[in-house]
Amino acid sequence: MAKRGAKKHTKRITTPKAVPIHDKKAFTWILGTSPGPHPVNYSISLGVLLRDVMKIARTAKEVKKILSSRLVTVDGKVRASEKFPIGLMDVVSIPKDDKHYKVSIDGLGRLGLYSVQKSDTLTKLARVIKKHVIRAGKINLTFHDGRNLIADNHVMVGDSVVLSLPDGKMKSHLNRKSGSKCLILHGKHVGSIVELKEIIERKGGKPSEALVTGDSGEFVTVAKYLFVIDDTFGKVNE
Repeated sequence: MAKRGAKKHTKRITTPKAVPIHDKKAFTWILGTSPGPHPVNYSISLGVLLRDVMKIARTAKEVKKILSSRLVTVDGKVRASEKFPIGLMDVVSIPKDDKHYKVSIDGLGRLGLYSVQKSDTLTKLARVIKKHVIRAGKINLTFHDGRNLIADNHVMVGDSVVLSLPDGKMKSHLNRKSGSKCLILHGKHVGSIVELKEIIERKGGKPSEALVTGDSGEFVTVAKYLFVIDDTFGKVNE
């Protein structure tokens, strides 16, 4: 009888590019992610983050012990599953050790962490990826981390908002407009922080493009690759 259902295991060699591990051939298996706020090809499991990136545990058994002791929070909430998916802009804290991090992306398109102060863990950035009208004519926004929020019509797809944690309420709005500071998520300039000059609309169903300027000068990229950020955003720790 043919096998049915999704695979329950993940081979290390097939790990998505976003997962920052270097020894893909050293072992056969790796801890995958469970369904959650981030897509599987753009997230890293909490267990792999603690063991292989942060290196606060040496084995999966130690990871489970740390998480079962409720020592780790993600976006202000305690997470006890080693398969919980961690993605871009998430806030990871170990309150007992007063260590706090936010998730960014490096120049190779891999997820990574940068250190922040405890006061910076009270908010996170979220990018609007979908907007539609629901019952009673209310505007519903969907963010890159799976959150949904009722908001005003002035928030557009491609904009970012600052959310308070852990309640997820909107504190402020960052327009994707000329002069905005943006992070590039894909392409040859992935991980670069640039200033948006202009959105260029293309005809014939082609995706909109953006004229930006950064350390490598002025260039054009796909508009949907931009994530509007604020001055609190940092780069991945080396």
